[in-house]
Amino acid sequence: MLTCIIIDDESINVEKLRGYIARLNTLELVFATTDPIEGANYVTTSAFDLVFLDIQMEEMNGIELARLIADKLKIIFTTASREYSVEAFEMGVLDYLHKPFGYDRFLKAVQKALDKQESKKSLPASIELVPLSLYDDIYLKGDTKSKLVRVRLVDILHVQADGNYLKVFTVNDMVMTLMTLKELEGQLPYPYFMRVHKSYIVAYDAIESLDGNEIIIKGNKKNSHIPIGGNYREAFLAYIKQTGKK
Repeated sequence: MLTCIIIDDESINVEKLRGYIARLNTLELVFATTDPIEGANYVTTSAFDLVFLDIQMEEMNGIELARLIADKLKIIFTTASREYSVEAFEMGVLDYLHKPFGYDRFLKAVQKALDKQESKKSLPASIELVPLSLYDDIYLKGDTKSKLVRVRLVDILHVQADGNYLKVFTVNDMVMTLMTLKELEGQLPYPYFMRVHKSYIVAYDAIESLDGNEIIIKGNKKNSHIPIGGNYREAFLAYIKQTGKK
């Protein structure tokens, strides 16, 4: 179970999150406040696993407050504005929920936190996965410091590490982004995306077949052959067996 807190200066948003959290037995709400200063005091003196943090608050905004938290993967931003998405992305927070978000999108953010806790070895039995929708996306660093490229999650086929860059292969093209595979892995929902090698992440729904120690990923023009690394083979094959993928 993850202990979580809420810091949002609008009480209606706090109550909405309280209701969502109460529906899960994998989260325990231990603190909630509409006062960002009180929230800052809490995050610097208390232990917690996850914070749902608003950005646009008076006295102290969420970006400033987030800088007080050493482990940025404990942070899920909740905000009505998209203007902070670049800064949030560069900080390396766990997720960025754009208000008004629904329960399905909330679940996916929680799933990321649970996967981080469980080291992605098994699927938490207490959360029912919600299928990815056409509106689920991720923003990747582009070829300039301020540029972000929007990529729909349902379009991603696989990701390959290439030096200091990643190649993100989609149904239509390939996007190069300057980040590590570990950073991107933390932002992609498991088990829709699975690390299968030190240099590869695959989209589970894009798997065409398995051939020995290779995963065949279907593509528009040709299939891709992805190796299965020894350190990932056991967990990957166990999940494949569980779901019936051949």
